[in-house]
Amino acid sequence: MGPVRAKGSDSKKSFGKKSFDKKPPGKKPSDKKPSDKKASGKVTKAAKPYAKAAPAKAEPVGSRAQQQKQQRTSRQQQGAGGDVKIEARKLWEQLRRGDLDGDTRRTHMAAMMGLIGGRIKEITLKHDMSRVVQTCIKYGSGEQRAVIAGELEGAELELARSMYGRHILLRLLKHCPAARARIIAALSGHVRRLVRHKDAAAVVDECYSVYANAAQRWALAAEFYGGECAVMGTHVTSVDAILDQSPQRRAGVVAALKLAAAPLLEKGTVQHGVVHRVLLDLVRLSDGADRRAAIEALHGLAVEMVHTRDGAHCAMLCLLHGSPKDRKALVRSFRPFVRKMACDEHAHAVLIGALDCVDDTVFVAKTLLADLCALAGELLPDTHGRRVLLYALAGRSPHYVGADALAVLRAGDAVRAATSKKDPATRRRELAAAAGPTLAAWAAGHAAAAVFEPLPSQAVAETLVRAPCDKRAAWDAVLALVSRDIAPGHVLLHPVANRVVSTCILAGHAPVRAAAADAAPPYEDNPPYAADVLDALAESGQLLAAAQAGAFPVRALLEVPATADRARGLLAPHLSAIRAKAEEGNNATVEAIVSLLK
Repeated sequence: MGPVRAKGSDSKKSFGKKSFDKKPPGKKPSDKKPSDKKASGKVTKAAKPYAKAAPAKAEPVGSRAQQQKQQRTSRQQQGAGGDVKIEARKLWEQLRRGDLDGDTRRTHMAAMMGLIGGRIKEITLKHDMSRVVQTCIKYGSGEQRAVIAGELEGAELELARSMYGRHILLRLLKHCPAARARIIAALSGHVRRLVRHKDAAAVVDECYSVYANAAQRWALAAEFYGGECAVMGTHVTSVDAILDQSPQRRAGVVAALKLAAAPLLEKGTVQHGVVHRVLLDLVRLSDGADRRAAIEALHGLAVEMVHTRDGAHCAMLCLLHGSPKDRKALVRSFRPFVRKMACDEHAHAVLIGALDCVDDTVFVAKTLLADLCALAGELLPDTHGRRVLLYALAGRSPHYVGADALAVLRAGDAVRAATSKKDPATRRRELAAAAGPTLAAWAAGHAAAAVFEPLPSQAVAETLVRAPCDKRAAWDAVLALVSRDIAPGHVLLHPVANRVVSTCILAGHAPVRAAAADAAPPYEDNPPYAADVLDALAESGQLLAAAQAGAFPVRALLEVPATADRARGLLAPHLSAIRAKAEEGNNATVEAIVSLLK
């Protein structure tokens, strides 16, 4: 027995070395002469140590591949169900085709179920047969799917941890609603281990995020909260319900969450919805050193969580409760993904939260707002992307900040008042000053087309009303549209564009609604929008035509104190013509204009 190599030693140093100065033990050099080569019939290593091996005899092309295929087929036939697998794969080649008619597919499915029925659990963990079973679940009838699900009952955990079996569970979750509750129940109680398994984590996330109801989601997450929470009845759907009944359990729940979250944070396993719920409750329920430790651990991981509702909420709480250092670290981690986050259903609220609570507006302007404003052409037409940019101008306007995000922001006002050193109104003005010039330049270049689009038109209106900068170029682009002859599709008659003009006319004059109390006020030094619109209509001779067509901005001109008297004086001589148009067209706006002229 040779010497034993110490564990951890560098074994590569001993590999590949040849020693030609030492003779192998037990062997002697050959005493044959070179002339005896033919007599001996072979050449020894000692006689010719560097002799090359004779070239292998050429084999026919494809012979080795054929031999390997024959050996593989032989092994499959010798294994359990080998004949069944071969026949099933042949039938699968026909069944998986997308151009089959219904009758042919049903015939193939009946033949397939007759072939693999009773053996599904035996064959389903193999790569090739897993595809066969997946196809059967996809194209089978409800009864056939129920048969497959029934044969796999009890093997859910094994399938979830299998590279191929997990696809079977995902197919059952999608196509067999009757099996969902059983699969979720089988995974409950094992989630802490499964979320750290590469294959099983996908099944758990699909169950939790897509198919589970509130009670089932709690059943999947309950083991993270400690043993007492895991055995609670099905009537419980959240940890809050438990703490409302037993507040003394709070410390134990937080301790259990810390213990369960530690390995997940160490390995960075935070991309799944059930984990987001756990981390959200950890940050929400803990305080002091426990909360600070959790926030520090999430500095580089929060960006991986913001695509879900709970993950985005957790990231917003980290920004709210974190120190200035924590907030800057989180914002820096968001910067490479700012485009994707801004257009995401949940992640955009995290960017709004960063703008809402970070005191260092210069830092925010350089790291977030600069990149967001550079993407204005892409973000402003987007349902979610526009919200982040318009928050910089309009603040917490419910028109742009979603109800969930607004609730989180309002709930954190008390915390922000204690941790922030900057007045919210001052922060809002500084953000608007940073974003305003870029948005005004965008509006000047795109106003002629943007005012007719539902989402970009909001950006034009908010920029004209609230941006604290020179907006004359953008406003002139809108006035050029106002001066055109009144016709269908005119800016004053278009259902979207007329709101932009009306908003500018009424800015600073219309009473603030209670729902919009959190919105930023209009900029004090705006151009005289109402007077400019009235001048443009009077000079072009389109005021009467606009009134007869029922243009809402004309009604706004009659309501605003700055232009009411002058507009009434210009239209009063034509009251009869406007009234006739109202009676003819039954237009509510024209009727309102008539009532204002009386």
